[in-house]
Amino acid sequence: MPASPAYGPPTLYESWEALADGLHVQRLALHLPQLRSKTTAIITAVGPAAESTSGALIARPSALSDPAALTLVEAVGLSAWVNLPAEHGRVGAAASPLVGIAERVGTLLLDGVSDDALRAAVRAVSAASAWWVGAFAAIRHLGVHHARLTPIDGTVSLDTLRAAVHVVALGTAQRTLAHHLRHDSTEEPVRLAYCRAVTEGIAAEPGLPALLEELGELRLVDLVCTSIPWRGRFTKYAGGTGAGQVE
Repeated sequence: MPASPAYGPPTLYESWEALADGLHVQRLALHLPQLRSKTTAIITAVGPAAESTSGALIARPSALSDPAALTLVEAVGLSAWVNLPAEHGRVGAAASPLVGIAERVGTLLLDGVSDDALRAAVRAVSAASAWWVGAFAAIRHLGVHHARLTPIDGTVSLDTLRAAVHVVALGTAQRTLAHHLRHDSTEEPVRLAYCRAVTEGIAAEPGLPALLEELGELRLVDLVCTSIPWRGRFTKYAGGTGAGQVE
């Protein structure tokens, strides 16, 4: 995340956050051909009659057109996060079954917030979160287990992917709100929105180990576990075993 001159150079924590951002982008870039070729394969299942195609999971999010919101997203360091789904999202696909969770995160956090640019930025990074989870789910079968590094087989449930979107959207929304508070705002509704994001993250933490195991695959696990502040967020980096060597 770019550092403001008023706040000095990035901390170690912020550097790890930037490293995680870059790794997600690298992993997407490495597998764009496979992502494009798997747009109709059935890759998730909740039950015998409830399935989703990868084409739906990577449906293009709505474009972010507000210049002030775009400036905020860039300042947070999430331009690639929003721009890559807009560039590589599937056009004409059915709405993603994951986008509703991202919309709920925005609704939950933004209650009482009147700043249109901030609202648009939070909704954009949340919608992009649904796309990133969907994109990595679409190529999940090409990956390996996050701990055993053995090939992945079977499917992952939509409920599990929705839980992943909830966590990732909370993380990106929290980053956006935190930046806005540090640099541009002292408004009480924005402070309350940030507090709600932190509280939701704390509430989600006890379920994270089980969620990561249900996701199984390395890219998805790293996407989720580096999204929000929790005790296991940068364990791999701190221990010198940061993911990325597999690719």
